[in-house]
Amino acid sequence: MSTRRAVIGLSAVLMVFGLMVLTWGFRDLPIDERPEWMVVQMVIWPIVVLGLVEAWRLWQYTRRGWAIHVDRFRLVIHGLPALVIVVVPAGAFTAWFGAGTVWSLLDFPTAKVMAAFWLAATLWASWEVRS
Repeated sequence: MSTRRAVIGLSAVLMVFGLMVLTWGFRDLPIDERPEWMVVQMVIWPIVVLGLVEAWRLWQYTRRGWAIHVDRFRLVIHGLPALVIVVVPAGAFTAWFGAGTVWSLLDFPTAKVMAAFWLAATLWASWEVRS
């Protein structure tokens, strides 16, 4: 078995284990009583695990003599808006733009979770391998 396959397998096991551990203490709480930090951890865990897999892949490329290049344009255009949506406290968009605007929808937990995955995908996709 190759090391790459072992890392991918281990990351999947870590993902399942992490999801079980993080949800164990909150399984009996109604959805509206779950603390916000739990949602943050549930988003961060897959991002970290997927990042480990991606970092391993990039490290293997550098060992083979390939150069790694960062697409800064993608990081700014995609990463910055996603980061702002994720880190701005809930209710900020409503306070800034008003409750009746479409911008207030960015305060919903679903939008924050989607933005976190958008940020993760941007971070991992912004690394390019060049010869």
